[in-house]
Amino acid sequence: MKLVKPNWVTHDGYSIFSVDIHPDGKRFATGGQGGDSGRVVIWNMEPVVNEIAELDENIPKMLCQLDNHLACVNCVRWSNTGLLASGGVDKLIMIWRLSGGSGGSSIFGGKSSIETWRCIATLRSHEADVLDLAWAPHSPWLASASVDNSVIVWDASKFPAIVAVLKGHTGFVKGITWDPVGKYLASQSDDKTLRVWRTTDWTEAALISEPFDECGGTTHVLRLSWSPDGQYLVSAHAMNGGGPTAQIIERDGWTQDKDFVGHRKAVTCVRFNGNILQKKQPGSSKPQQYCCVAIGSRDRSLSVWLTSLKRPLVVIHELFTHSVLDASWSPCGLRLAACSWDGSVVLIEFTQQELGQPLDPAEQSSLHERLYGKPLVQGGCTVMEAPELLNLKTSVPSTQTTTLLNTNLHPPTTTATTPAKGPINKQIETRTSDGKRRITPMFIPPPSDTMDSSSNRLRTPTFTSQVKSSIVIEKRNDVVTPNVTSSVHSTNINSQTSTLTLKRRDQSTPKSYHTSFNKKPKITSERNTNQIILPPLKPSSSLSQQAGHYAVTVTNSQGLAHLQVFKGTDSEPTWDLYLGYSAVALAASPAVIALGLEDGSLHTFHPIKGCRPAPPLAPPAPLAKVHAVGNAVMVISSCGAVRVWEIGYSCRMIVSTSAAHLAVPGTSLLSCTLYNGMPHLAFTNARAYIYHKEMGTWLLIGDSQDPIWRWASFNASSASGNRAPKGPLSSLQEGLFRTAGNTFPNPRLPHSAPSVVSYLEQQLLASKALGSAQEYMHWLMALVSFLLTQDGLEKRLRLILDEFLGPSHTSASKSIWDPLILGIKKHKLLEDVLSIIGGHLRWQRLYLEYMEQLTALKNQIN
Repeated sequence: MKLVKPNWVTHDGYSIFSVDIHPDGKRFATGGQGGDSGRVVIWNMEPVVNEIAELDENIPKMLCQLDNHLACVNCVRWSNTGLLASGGVDKLIMIWRLSGGSGGSSIFGGKSSIETWRCIATLRSHEADVLDLAWAPHSPWLASASVDNSVIVWDASKFPAIVAVLKGHTGFVKGITWDPVGKYLASQSDDKTLRVWRTTDWTEAALISEPFDECGGTTHVLRLSWSPDGQYLVSAHAMNGGGPTAQIIERDGWTQDKDFVGHRKAVTCVRFNGNILQKKQPGSSKPQQYCCVAIGSRDRSLSVWLTSLKRPLVVIHELFTHSVLDASWSPCGLRLAACSWDGSVVLIEFTQQELGQPLDPAEQSSLHERLYGKPLVQGGCTVMEAPELLNLKTSVPSTQTTTLLNTNLHPPTTTATTPAKGPINKQIETRTSDGKRRITPMFIPPPSDTMDSSSNRLRTPTFTSQVKSSIVIEKRNDVVTPNVTSSVHSTNINSQTSTLTLKRRDQSTPKSYHTSFNKKPKITSERNTNQIILPPLKPSSSLSQQAGHYAVTVTNSQGLAHLQVFKGTDSEPTWDLYLGYSAVALAASPAVIALGLEDGSLHTFHPIKGCRPAPPLAPPAPLAKVHAVGNAVMVISSCGAVRVWEIGYSCRMIVSTSAAHLAVPGTSLLSCTLYNGMPHLAFTNARAYIYHKEMGTWLLIGDSQDPIWRWASFNASSASGNRAPKGPLSSLQEGLFRTAGNTFPNPRLPHSAPSVVSYLEQQLLASKALGSAQEYMHWLMALVSFLLTQDGLEKRLRLILDEFLGPSHTSASKSIWDPLILGIKKHKLLEDVLSIIGGHLRWQRLYLEYMEQLTALKNQIN
C-alpha cells in the first residue's frame, strides 16, 4: 500500500470538512472553509496518484474552485450521475453540474478554473446548518441532515421538490446514509439516537439508543455508513464500557451486540467501500466474499477493517494534527481519501492482494435482488402530507431476507504456510472489576487464508482474528510506501496502549463513577435525595461542544475535570483549566461556556478570553439539564427549579421559577430549549410547556396523552393538508406523539368539530405566546379553512374577521384595538383570510360583505 499527503490540496490553510471521490475516479471534491466564505474545490486525481503527473506543469491539479456558499461547507457528495451536492453553515444546499465549456473562470466566483461547474439548483428549506448529505443509490433522491433537528429528502429530477421531511430527532442531526438498495435511510443525532426510516412510507423502522447512552458531548459530525451487502449499519461515536467504539447494527432485527473497539477518542466518521470484495483461498474453488470499512476518529487516526477479520487490516496513527472528519473510497475500491480539521487530505492506495478483488457490479446487483428484492426507484414512495401521519402508521415487519451473522469469535485455523508460534485458538476470558467479560486472543497470527466454500452466495462475515499492522510513515509531502510489519504477541488487558479489536457489546449495567479523592466533602448529589424529581446528571468520560469557531472539550480523570478550548484547526488548546470535581454537563455558545460539576456548581467562562464573567453559581439541587443560547444560560435542577441567567459584562437573572409540579414521578426531560428568553420544556409523559414571563406561569402547549387533544390534532392536520412550518411550537410538539406511542385514540365524540376548533385555537394562542409569526399564520389559515368546511360555525368565523377588521372608522380613536399582531398588519391577515373564503362558493356572501368593509376602510385611510 502507498500513502500520499499532497501539500497542494489545501483551502489556503483553512479547515477541510469533507472529501468525496467522483464516480469516475478521475476527480475528487473537498468542502470546507475558504477565507470569508464557504469553499468547494474540485481536484484532479491523476497528480495525486502519479508522481510524474504531479511534476508535469501541463497537467492541472485544481480543476475548479467555487466560493458560492456564504459560510463554511460541511459536506460534499457526488451522485451516481456526476452531480455534486454541497451543504453548509449558510443553511443552503447547492447542486453543481459540469458545463459544456472548459477553461476560463468559474461561473459563480472562485479562482481561474480548468473546468466550468454551474449551480443548477439551490435548496433552502433547512433552518440551520446542513451537516451531512447522501444520494440514494437507485433514484434521484438526496437526503440532507441539519442542525435544525430534521432530515429532508429531495427529488433531484425536479428540484426543489421535497419528497419527505423527517422530524423524529430532538437534537442536531449530524449523519445520514442509505442502505445499498434504497429501502432504508438511517440518521444519527446529538440526541444520542440512531433512527432507521422506511423509504416506502417514511415510518420509523428502528430507534437505537442503548449504544449511545454513555456518550458525553458529541463530535462535529456523526457520519455513519451502510455496508454494500446491506447487512450491516455502522455508526459513529458509540460507547462500550466507557470506551469509544463504532457500533455494528445488523439489518436482521437491528441487533447491536458487536462494535469496533480501539480508538482512543470518539469515532467521527465511518465509510464503507462501495464494493463487495472477494479473495480466492488456496484449496477452494469458490472465493470468500466480505466488505471493507474505514473508520476515522478524533484521536487523529484512521483504521481499515475487513468484515472477515476480527482485527483491523491496518491502523495509521497520528495521520493528522486534528480530528478526522470524512473519508471516501474510489469506485475501484482500492483508493481511500480522508480529510481533517487541520486542512489536509491524504490518499491511501491499496493493492488487490491487500484488499481483494471487487465483485462485478452485475453480480453485486444480482445479489442485492436475491437478498432484498427489487431496489427502490423513484416513484416507490408515498409523500406524507402531515407529520402526524408518521406516528399513526403501524410498524410493518421487515420482509427482507438477510443472512445471520456468525457469532463465533474464535480465530480460524491457519494454513500450513503460517509459522504459528503457539496455539492460535486459545483464548483468555477475563472478568473486569465492573463484572464485564472480555475475550483476549493469546496470540495474533498473520492473515489466514482459510475459507468455507460450501456456498456460492455472499459469505457471512465472521469477524475473525488478524494481526494488527504497524506502519511507519515518513514526514514528507509526496508518495510514501509505508513499511508494514507483522508481529505475534500476547494482549495485555491492563496495557495503557489502545488496541483496536472487534468486541461483543456487554449487556451489563454501566459502571458507576467514583472520585478518587476520599477527603472531598460530600457533593450535592448525595444530599437532598428526598427532593429529587428529575434524574440528576452523572459524570461521563468526556464531553464536547462547538462554540462558534471554538471547540470545547472536557475530560474527566481521577475525579478532576480538564477543560480545553481549541480555536479552528489548532492542535493545541487556546486555553485550558483544571477543576476539582468531575464534569456532568457542558453547554456552549459563541458567547458563553457553562460547565456543571459533580458537586452541583455551575462555572461560566468566556470562550475566547477564558475568563470568568461570574463566580461559580450554586443552583438549589443537582443538575438535570444545562442549556446555552447566545449569552443566556438555563439550568434545570433535579428538584425542578428552573433558572435562566444572562451572562456577560453584567450578569442578571431572567427567569426564576419551578417546574417541579410539571414533572410527574418517573418522568424525565425530553427536550429543553430557550426561545426569546423563555424556557421550553417537553417531558417523557408527552406533555410540553413554555414559561410566560409576563404572566408568571407555565403554559401547556401540548399533551399527547390527552386523547381528545391528540385526536383533534390528527384531524386538524388531515383537514388542512399542509405541514406545519418549523418553529418553536413544532419543535416542542414534534416528539410528543412518538413518546406517547402509536396507539390512535378514538374518543367517539358525537360532535367532533368543536374539539378540532378548540385545538386549532389553542395552537393559534400558543404561537402568539411564543412570538412565532410564521406558525401563527399557519394555524390561523388552518382554523379558517376548517371552519369553512363545517356547518353552524359561521359565528366563530365572524369573530375572527371582526378582530382583524377592527372598529369602524368613526370610533377608532376610542378603541384599544391594535392594528398589528406579532408585527403583522391585521388588515393584511384579513386579506389573506378573505382570499381563502373567496375560493368557496357557498361563502360568497360573507366574502363580499367583509371585502366591501375592508375596501371602504382603506379608502378612508387614503
